[in-house]
Amino acid sequence: MRFLVTEECGRLARWLRLMGHDAELCATQPPLTELYRRACNEQRVLLTRNRRINASCLFRVIHVERASLPDQLRQIVRDVPEAASGERFSRCDRCNAPLESIEKALVKDRVPEFVYQTHSAFRTCPSCRRVYWAATHARRIAAVLDQLTP
Repeated sequence: MRFLVTEECGRLARWLRLMGHDAELCATQPPLTELYRRACNEQRVLLTRNRRINASCLFRVIHVERASLPDQLRQIVRDVPEAASGERFSRCDRCNAPLESIEKALVKDRVPEFVYQTHSAFRTCPSCRRVYWAATHARRIAAVLDQLTP
């Protein structure tokens, strides 16, 4: 799924990326015409808490109803059922780029020694160059995501 997320839903964008979705964040409040143009041209579902943003026949708008992140995630999965089936941990949670596998030897100087010794699989972001591995927080995130679907 491809989402365009307004700035008041920034945490939601990060979690959608963790769920495996292309979630572009509008870090500033662009004019509404710019938001509409991007949503339409890039075929994105527009997620916002801003009630001034109207639905269109050219793109979908979801008005995020709650302030709490778990409630927001449940609403997205309810309103866009396909959102539950993304490839988890496949995108950079910071810059949204698809992650790529990287050989262990190439990350030796980029991760803590303990991590290098105890993990065998690593991924990297080709854009911001962050390195990812299956740390303990990944299990906690997966547990939260598992609760979103019945």
